[in-house]
Amino acid sequence: MNIDRTDRRILALLSNNARMTNKELSFEVGLAASSVHERLKRLHESGLIAGAHTDVRLEQIGLSLKAMLFIQLSEHKKQDLDRLLREVLKIPEVRAGWMISGRFDAVVEVVTTDTTHLHRLVVEQFSSRPEISRIETSIVFDSVVQNDLSETLQLIEEGQSVNV
Repeated sequence: MNIDRTDRRILALLSNNARMTNKELSFEVGLAASSVHERLKRLHESGLIAGAHTDVRLEQIGLSLKAMLFIQLSEHKKQDLDRLLREVLKIPEVRAGWMISGRFDAVVEVVTTDTTHLHRLVVEQFSSRPEISRIETSIVFDSVVQNDLSETLQLIEEGQSVNV
């Protein structure tokens, strides 16, 4: 799929506010609302836009401790890692998981109420799994997230084909 400057602008605007209306987007990019609608439809159908989400501040409801679990498997089988990541996503405290290279095989992001909750989670849900040989836990003190894709989308050249 080829994306042009207007597509990149629409994506950048939506990265900052996924709730923008077609009318607001059309004003910002200088196109008719019907043209923006067609572009959005194409971006969604191609899979380039996978969805939108609401950013819930979990710390405001008591889930204020975020941690990263660095996991090493007993044996290095891709299917075991795939299965592990799918299964741990079912744990309510787990926010995300990644297969990585290096000393560890995966990183899992979790949120808990406090260190006691974190310890219980690691012992009961992770350390007890036979396929896991080692876990290192790092508490996240602070984090920043870049939602504005304006500069990132500039890495894509005009009319460049994007594989989706």
